[in-house]
Amino acid sequence: MIYLPIEKLTEGMELARNIPGLNPMLPFAVTGFILNERMICRMKKIGIQGAYIRTELTEGIEPEDFVEPELKAKMLTSIRNTFDQNLKKITFQSSKLSYEEIAAVAESVVMNILSKDKYLFQMIDIRDYDGYTYSHSLYVGILSVLLGRFIGLPTSHLYDLALCGLLHDIGKTDIPIDITNKPGPLTNDEFEIMKQHPSLSYKKLGEHTIISQVVLRGVQTHHEKFDGSGYPFGLTGDNIPLYGRILAIADVYDALNSTRPYRKAWSPRRIFDYLTSCSNTHFDPELLTAFLQCVTAYPIGTIIHLSDGSTAVVKDNTPGFALRPTIRIIGPAPKAGTDIDLSCESLNLTIVDIEDI
Repeated sequence: MIYLPIEKLTEGMELARNIPGLNPMLPFAVTGFILNERMICRMKKIGIQGAYIRTELTEGIEPEDFVEPELKAKMLTSIRNTFDQNLKKITFQSSKLSYEEIAAVAESVVMNILSKDKYLFQMIDIRDYDGYTYSHSLYVGILSVLLGRFIGLPTSHLYDLALCGLLHDIGKTDIPIDITNKPGPLTNDEFEIMKQHPSLSYKKLGEHTIISQVVLRGVQTHHEKFDGSGYPFGLTGDNIPLYGRILAIADVYDALNSTRPYRKAWSPRRIFDYLTSCSNTHFDPELLTAFLQCVTAYPIGTIIHLSDGSTAVVKDNTPGFALRPTIRIIGPAPKAGTDIDLSCESLNLTIVDIEDI
């Protein structure tokens, strides 16, 4: 399969993966569906950025789900329930069921990652605008645990880290909805209000005595920056709690990887370059170096252009070689179908461009 941006989808193409719907349990379109103009227009309307398409030449190329679709749907439903209850001003302390749901999601996140042979996040997730809050919370949890596992944190700490990621934005339920849902950049005054959400999250979660102080501090400090220019305290370096430093990286990575009403998602390679440019200013440089070994610049299914003029699709990635994936040539015709592991190739063959995603 290959991943194509919405602008490249045409009538007659066959979906290789489900397109998620507003209800996580009910797909918008299912694997095997043959696209038509009406469906493509509907996808554009709800903010779907692209889709995985089946092609004969890319048979067998398939990104591994970091979380199985059915489990992911259940997780998103639990996260939605937690946020919805807080929007209704049901206190976290009084909602034991809400906590038990989110704790079960945290456990599932950790168990999923511990079961993987390769700690490498290498797929493009297909999302829409409306599910952003819930999918963002889930993926910040996943990415935070992935990094925590990579640097050797014990399982009990990974569980706390998952909770941090899943609940880091719960304070936004106390921010006026016209600010949190604004389809464009915030004004200075609106941003000052938005900056209150880490402290609001800390206060809200602090009402629940089961949640540890280390989790609360991680949530409270996920917008601190390594050089001291973050908020709410302006902490610097190692004065920022470890979980806060981890969440800062995962939060920015997933935010940039998500389509919003006012901008398209960035390509993984562009995000990769941006994070690198923010080492030692926004992010802890050691943690960032580790994180960039857990994610890929060219996810499986990405179409790339090579220095010899050929076009290829990413077949797999090797940890430690983020910029040198295994690829399959798809054009020109004489080379089509050839697999090449760029991590073993000389630098004479390089990736020079990526299909806009």
